[in-house]
Amino acid sequence: MSMHIFQKTFLAISLLTGLACSTAYGADIGRETLPNGLRVVVVRNPIAPAVSVQLTYMVGSAEAPKGFPGTAHALEHMMFRGTSSLSGDQLSTVMGTLGGQFDAFTQTDLTRYHCLIPAQDLDVVLHMEADRMQHLSLDAGLWAKERGAIEQEVSMDLSNPGFKVREQLRPILFENSAYDHSPLGTRASFEATDVKLLRDFYETWYAPNNAVLVIVGGVDPAVTLKHVEQIFGSIPSRPLPERPRLPGAPVVAQSVSAQSNYPVDIVALLWRGPSLRDSDAPAAAILDAVLSSHRGPLYPLVLQHKALAAGLDVERGIHTGTVQASLTIPRGGDPKAAMALLKATLADIRVKGVSADVVEGMKKRWLASKDFEKNSIAGLGSLWSGAVTAENIDSPDASFDRFAKVTVEDVNALARKLLDPERAVAVTMLASDHATPPAGKGFGGAESFGGQGGATGQLPDWAKPINNVPAPPVYAAPDGDFTLPNGLRVVVRTKHVSPTVFLFGRIKSNPDIQVPAGKEGVGSLTGQLFSFGSVTRDRATLEKSLDDLAANAHGGTNFSVSGRTQDFDAALSIFADLELHPAFPQYAFDLVRQNMIRMQAGVEQTPGYRLHRSIMKTMMPAGFPALRVQSVKSLSALMREDVLSYYQSVYRPDMTTIEVVGDISVEEARKKITAAFGEWKASGPKPEVDLPAIPFNPVPAVQSVPDPVRSQDMVAMIQTNAHEWTDPRRFEVGLADTMLTKGFDSRLYQDLRVRTGYVYTVSSQVSAQKNFGIYGVLFGADPGSVKAARQHVVQELQIMSAKPVPVEELNRAKAHLIRDMILSNATMTAPSGLDADMILRGLGWEHLNDAAKAYQAATPESVQAAFKSYIRPNGFATFILGPMPEGLN
Repeated sequence: MSMHIFQKTFLAISLLTGLACSTAYGADIGRETLPNGLRVVVVRNPIAPAVSVQLTYMVGSAEAPKGFPGTAHALEHMMFRGTSSLSGDQLSTVMGTLGGQFDAFTQTDLTRYHCLIPAQDLDVVLHMEADRMQHLSLDAGLWAKERGAIEQEVSMDLSNPGFKVREQLRPILFENSAYDHSPLGTRASFEATDVKLLRDFYETWYAPNNAVLVIVGGVDPAVTLKHVEQIFGSIPSRPLPERPRLPGAPVVAQSVSAQSNYPVDIVALLWRGPSLRDSDAPAAAILDAVLSSHRGPLYPLVLQHKALAAGLDVERGIHTGTVQASLTIPRGGDPKAAMALLKATLADIRVKGVSADVVEGMKKRWLASKDFEKNSIAGLGSLWSGAVTAENIDSPDASFDRFAKVTVEDVNALARKLLDPERAVAVTMLASDHATPPAGKGFGGAESFGGQGGATGQLPDWAKPINNVPAPPVYAAPDGDFTLPNGLRVVVRTKHVSPTVFLFGRIKSNPDIQVPAGKEGVGSLTGQLFSFGSVTRDRATLEKSLDDLAANAHGGTNFSVSGRTQDFDAALSIFADLELHPAFPQYAFDLVRQNMIRMQAGVEQTPGYRLHRSIMKTMMPAGFPALRVQSVKSLSALMREDVLSYYQSVYRPDMTTIEVVGDISVEEARKKITAAFGEWKASGPKPEVDLPAIPFNPVPAVQSVPDPVRSQDMVAMIQTNAHEWTDPRRFEVGLADTMLTKGFDSRLYQDLRVRTGYVYTVSSQVSAQKNFGIYGVLFGADPGSVKAARQHVVQELQIMSAKPVPVEELNRAKAHLIRDMILSNATMTAPSGLDADMILRGLGWEHLNDAAKAYQAATPESVQAAFKSYIRPNGFATFILGPMPEGLN
């Protein structure tokens, strides 16, 4: 469960994920408004046997009672605490067994519950949501526990300086309205909140006539609509109160200052902006894209060495919006001069306007994204949900129609209207070692021990199908798998899901080993220089060429190119030219190196950097290659010749794997890749790029790095082991790790989040290199709760080492992971990326099928044995970012 505000715009979402919707679905869309007012939209997308379910209640923090700003957010949390027919433990079991991809967020005007599940489990989730819509428990004892967890979420967010500044700005931008506070809420309001307040809010707003249900995936719309009506149709509607008034008074220009633990300083100007439903919304999104583009009028400030970064950020809610223009400058720079520069640049933009050519390029990207519409089930579900709820339009098509009509005159008119420097709220955030955490007493829950998570008592009949574990997906061999004479391996997966093609590439490399001594940072610098063009296309020409094609191309050791089928030849030609013939111009080298030096100088003063160095020095033996890091000194010593030398030695076809996936045949891919990359040559023997083995970390230690900004400690418990990435027991350890932290029914989630409220999130990770492995547990907690939380972690690890896990719990973990395998295919590009990663590790695509077989064959005894061989419960080094907890040693 996480709180989000609308991030950027639907344009940004489209460009990042390549998702949109068009009328191409035709009869594959079902719509209905039930007699009780529930609006339902069902969209077929047969990319995988998976379904995205998104239930949106049209209520958020704006409707919260006076003095209780976090009421909607608190209720969102309590929706995961059970109903009169399904206890909280049982609900955790249902969600965990179905794969754990359940989440929710609260905004100012809506609250959304969403999940991605196998299609066979749709009825279970529909019954669950119908149950939660009308029978929520809202028990006082459960709220007392949940209060601790939600206060940890508050503490986590208030430990972020950027979030704290936004909290300061809301009362200024939305004064005397229901929008003058964030959806998060405050510790004080949660302490005063009781279940009567929550129940009143629930019974007022959680009604079918105030909700929208969107279902996208491998389902039949007509059949699904009938199921929805059967399950939700009997829930009575309710009269809805009047909505809160919108902000009316103009924003008063003023200044806000804050301190941060960032490595840089930031100056910004903010305005109240258009909402999603305003007529100016599409123009605002295009203005955002133009001013954030490297072809826009803000980026020259970076090229002229006047800023490390510059851009615009438009956030749009249902009824409110904000616009922010910002410059990032080196730590310890001149913020007054930077603010004056930002104001002068915006004033110039208002007078001169933006380029019509760049506006058209951004529109092309937006409109071309319609061709990527079917490439992700979850993404398409979010797009439809946003359209029919937040935008209040019939489908995403209506949004495309609005964007298609935007002109450069519209964009410039909006820029003149909005970007007045003299009517903005000016914000200055300065990096500091003396920042202060939020005022108030500590956060945290109460001690409460319980057994392991899992169902207690009989599940309702509608929930019992969770025990019907689907067969794992069978991963087929690629349609093509061949190696060019130069050693370049090519994998092809033909998928006619949409008229799009993607290419992913990885060059097996390791800067820790391949960078010469004293030249640390040259690998990162080299990667950043690809955006400055090739020997035949300078930076501006490269950017325009890609905009004209609405294509994306990124060079480096992890490279990619994507585009519509009709444009892929041209996009591939541009990309191959960039990857094989980068210009690395001197001016770009000077710019990037200078910016890296400036950034590094700030980074080395941050608590996060000091924590990272503490971890590395503790876990790695002296002289280990990974201990080498870039510094101001090493970056200052770099020359352009070092970049050229690094490129020549590292960028080799015989260390590279390319995967092509999408609307392309094997024959076409072979021909195109051979033409583009066939002449690429390597010289000399292949380099060694795998880190050597390392011993176990020394005697467990506790180290803390103070961070005056944080009210919440970030805790990392880490140990090394001797298990490499081909260890045959890695699958059983994955099952154990799933039982520990993956899903609502996992042991540590139940112990630390549900039963004690010590933490908001807890995670763990099993990772491996060729010659060693690392295991870590991470959580955030109030300093007063860290000791107890760490003891809980150690206890659970000791229990798992000491005795076999219960069969029922193991079966839930198997079901979780097998369902996750199904869900991982809910994107058109799956399993691309995994293929290349496995190949670079010396494994093949067959690894995915091996995983499914190992999960099914695992026994409680084999899991215990594997866990004992991997994990030493008392062998962790503990690292803390924030105040040092008392009594921890």
